[in-house]
Amino acid sequence: MNNPWELDHYREELVSVDIGASQPQQLFLSVRGPPRTSPEQPVAIIECGAAATTRWWTIVQRLLCPTLRVYCYDRAGLGRSGPAVVFPRTASSMAFEMEKLFETVGVKPRFILIAHSYGAIIAREFLARLPNPTQSVVGMVFVESNQEKTHQELMVSSHISTSLGGLNSLVATGLHEDHQYSEAEVEAILKYESGTTTNISDKPSAAISELESMESSERALADREQLQKHILSPNPITVMRGDITRDLRRLFKTSGAAAAGNSTTIP
Repeated sequence: MNNPWELDHYREELVSVDIGASQPQQLFLSVRGPPRTSPEQPVAIIECGAAATTRWWTIVQRLLCPTLRVYCYDRAGLGRSGPAVVFPRTASSMAFEMEKLFETVGVKPRFILIAHSYGAIIAREFLARLPNPTQSVVGMVFVESNQEKTHQELMVSSHISTSLGGLNSLVATGLHEDHQYSEAEVEAILKYESGTTTNISDKPSAAISELESMESSERALADREQLQKHILSPNPITVMRGDITRDLRRLFKTSGAAAAGNSTTIP
């Protein structure tokens, strides 16, 4: 094994990926962690949430990399990747690009998939593309993840977002201060996110397309009946969730304060 993507302790690069379109797709990929010394050694892949980027995951990579090799990439049109070549940005099309990215850099299964929010829909579409899912993916971690019925049953009422006005949800929940990022990491995140998180019309076109395709992608995944077929059994699955009750309480309080003319976050 002499592949730098499997051996270098730290590497990041813009990768040119042939996705069968009129031009290659440029995707930013980073990896941290110990060298992969055997094809049987699992490596982790992080799939970010809707319109999110690798910068959100720097802490997780840093904490995991002493013992686990961790890959994270920016989807097309987001972060440090090039503009998206293919539209619409459905979960299925993004899973295809993810597959081609790792084929291009020569990183093969076995994988541990770590998926956040809408990234879980993409990761599960990626899982569906694998000829032997249980051999290729030895485990999955779902972090506050979407599933087939997220938009049908679990979405926050639109009046909360409306009442927040232009206030960023991270500010409204206090998560803009309650974190473990360094100042430089926060600055890098905010530099990219500034002006793109409060209004869909402000987002890059790829991000808009991701958001517009979420519900149809969830329905398409439901048609695969992965849950009924136990597609990953007997491999382990971990589900992680935050304190949604606390966050909703903060959102309600902050939206109430905003409606009263006071934008101060209420703890």
